[in-house]
Amino acid sequence: MFAQATLARGCALRLPVQSDTDSVHLLRAADIAEMSMGLTAPHANSGCVIVRGPHIVGEGFLYGQGSKSAELQAVERAGEHARGGTAYLNLEPGDWLGDNSAVASLIQAGVSRVVVGIRNPFEHLQGRGITALRHAGLNVDVAGEDLIDSKGSIAVALKSCRVVNAPLLYKAAYKIPFSVLKYAMTLDGKIAASSGHAAWVSGELSRARVFRVRAQSDAVIVGGNTVRRDNPSLTTRKEEGHQPVRIVMSRGLDLPEKANLWDISKSPTIVMTQKGSKKEFQKMLTDHGVEVVEFELLTPRRVMEYCYTRGFLQIMWECGGLLSAPAISSSVIHKVLAFIAPKIVGGVLAPTPVGELGMLQMTQALNLSEVEFEKVGPDMLVSGYLQPLPDLPFGNSYGGQSKGQLTFA
Repeated sequence: MFAQATLARGCALRLPVQSDTDSVHLLRAADIAEMSMGLTAPHANSGCVIVRGPHIVGEGFLYGQGSKSAELQAVERAGEHARGGTAYLNLEPGDWLGDNSAVASLIQAGVSRVVVGIRNPFEHLQGRGITALRHAGLNVDVAGEDLIDSKGSIAVALKSCRVVNAPLLYKAAYKIPFSVLKYAMTLDGKIAASSGHAAWVSGELSRARVFRVRAQSDAVIVGGNTVRRDNPSLTTRKEEGHQPVRIVMSRGLDLPEKANLWDISKSPTIVMTQKGSKKEFQKMLTDHGVEVVEFELLTPRRVMEYCYTRGFLQIMWECGGLLSAPAISSSVIHKVLAFIAPKIVGGVLAPTPVGELGMLQMTQALNLSEVEFEKVGPDMLVSGYLQPLPDLPFGNSYGGQSKGQLTFA
């Protein structure tokens, strides 16, 4: 099967290799690539680690649109030590906007070997960087294709490479941004008391985690009910660094004239509404610098399609149950982060994190995959995927898919 896969990629046949060192450095590339999250849309989260002998001689990650590629940064830091070394990349290097510095810098630096975590998920870019490196005489090994994994360490590194670029994988597979639904609830499943009071359900450490996920996201979405009830700011609580765009979905614009979200001094706000709704209120918003986008029919699917055209990679949904339910029903939510606080508030009318989904039997329940449990202060964080991480059309999967076939892990 290995020979068939290699010949199918149009490369010379060579024996697969494996090294625990490869998995360690590939994991490092994925770790530093995570520092790109929230800063690079519509580009990928990319990290590069250059190793010569037992030492790391250069590292780099993409830290914003227009910044030097991770590979070029790593090469510049390594200097002459890059020659004859090995470069570890969480993602195949590619020409994103006419910039071929990622591939060119590795070739010009004299790197002898490159280890790639995953291929680029977009068909027009997939394989181009790897082919260019091989044509230049560099040895290129791709995790899941060229590396023997007898101990399972490569699989762990490969998963990290996929997770750090989950937004890119979902964008390529579904043509919408990667969407994460976050909520905090009590042990009895309430996100607020019957009065609507919700400060605070979770603890300080959980809220700090939420701020971190916001900083990794391109936009945060809430509904009109959240604006009316909580008057949120939806910032990362940091004076410097990336702030996500705040998006409010409201069909009728039944919103307060004064709200923290109308202050765009720290971060822009977009209000998405139904065409023709409250023109005077729209003018008031635009006078404050708030962007208003009208839809013929405002739905979570239409909003995600629009966000895709804006180049957003990751969206965080911090809405209540009235909006989360249609978002889940329309299959635009990919991952769930549920913070569960050791509290009981009760109340038949107290709101829950997800509204009516039309399910009448427990057998209809949606199951999360790759579920993880983590204690965060006094709270428990339960996370998992509603829609599993998309696999690549070929390669990077231990099942040996052929090109053009999209499967899910």
